[in-house]
Amino acid sequence: MSEKADGDQSPFDEPADLLFFTTLGCHLCEQAERMLSAVASSQPFTLAVDAIDIADDEALVEKYGIRIPVLKRARDGKELGWPFDEEQLELFINA
Repeated sequence: MSEKADGDQSPFDEPADLLFFTTLGCHLCEQAERMLSAVASSQPFTLAVDAIDIADDEALVEKYGIRIPVLKRARDGKELGWPFDEEQLELFINA
C-alpha cells in the first residue's frame, strides 16, 4: 500500500482557517466578502475560508439568521459578527 506524498495532497484536504456564515441575497454578506477578500490578499500567508450558506441548515438559521455575516476562526471557535471593518477583520485574522 502506498502513501500519498505531501506534494500530492489536495487543497481540499486542509481544514479551513475561517468559516464564513452567509446566505444568498444578503447585501451585508456581499460587503463582508469583498472586505474579506481584500484583507486576505494583503496577508503574507494563504487564508483558507469555507463559505457556509446557513439556509441549508435549520440549526444554522436559528443560530446565525439575524447575525450574518459571521466569521468563525476554526482553531479556537471565536466569532466576529457584523458590523466590522477592515481593521477589526485583520486583527481577528491575525489574533
